[in-house]
Amino acid sequence: MLLCKLAALTFVAAVLSLALKKEQPAYAFLVSVCAAAGAMAVVVQQIEPVMDWLRTLNGIFPGQGISCLLRVLGIAIIAQLASDICREAGLTAAATAVELGGRVLALLQALPLLQELLASYAGYLQ
Repeated sequence: MLLCKLAALTFVAAVLSLALKKEQPAYAFLVSVCAAAGAMAVVVQQIEPVMDWLRTLNGIFPGQGISCLLRVLGIAIIAQLASDICREAGLTAAATAVELGGRVLALLQALPLLQELLASYAGYLQ
């Protein structure tokens, strides 16, 4: 049922944005951003049980694996959202820069986990 509501929200926002695009492009962009923010707010509320479960796993398993994955996931989601907003505004170069920045930051956040995995693998081989 929630998916139907989200689909209806995005459909109404798309129609309204297309209707406003010729006459008032700034308002069309604003409608698009507001609809995306509203949809994200709904999705973030729905993902809370998964986040609680991941936090529980973080307490159970030693090391920084789960927290590292959560940070990388957050970076990926924020970078994708920012990139989509830039593309919607017609800023393709900025969208590409945001995507590249998100990838680099995700790699930097995952580096300790990768080092831990490689050290574990090296210890297994010896």
